Amino acid sequence: MNPQDVIIEQVGMALETFQMAAEALDTLIEQTSEVMTDCLINDGKIAVCGMGASGATGAGFANRMLSRFERDRPGLPALMLSSDGIMTSAIAHDSGPGDIYARQVRAFCHAPDILLVISSTGSASALIKAIQAAHEQGVCVVALTGGNGGDVATLLDDNDIELRVESDRLGCVQLTHHMILNCLVELIENAIFGDEL
Repeated sequence: MNPQDVIIEQVGMALETFQMAAEALDTLIEQTSEVMTDCLINDGKIAVCGMGASGATGAGFANRMLSRFERDRPGLPALMLSSDGIMTSAIAHDSGPGDIYARQVRAFCHAPDILLVISSTGSASALIKAIQAAHEQGVCVVALTGGNGGDVATLLDDNDIELRVESDRLGCVQLTHHMILNCLVELIENAIFGDEL
């Protein structure tokens, strides 16, 4: 396959996945934005976690919430749970690597907070334990997943929300997660600030 074919195939698959997500998840994305807006209006915060590329996507969401997206406005309380090497190595040493997010969830998250979990495969033990910790704290979980949802999907309860991108192509799932998060930021901004800014 020549380079142009690779580019056309990659872009085509991404566009197809975007379209599928727009058609399958539009109502659920709107509902998720409403749940997140209610959390923020009621003095809650959105804590974010993910592994690898999904963690980077989550950090981008937290940055756009706290700083800005398309316009200037006050910061919104969202934080990326630490993936700092010193903190995570300390937690991993004391409690095990699966607890790197769960310990932070127990320390920082309480109702009406939301835990936003981003996972393309749904199989990371650290995310599974974070969801369990969130449930112990009475914290709602919003999960962005891919494929069949993996173990993450099986842990969600009736109060949680799953936004599943049903694709087995990790790159397409990750791009679509990024697009969904952009939609959420803009919907939340519009709901809280309207046209005032």
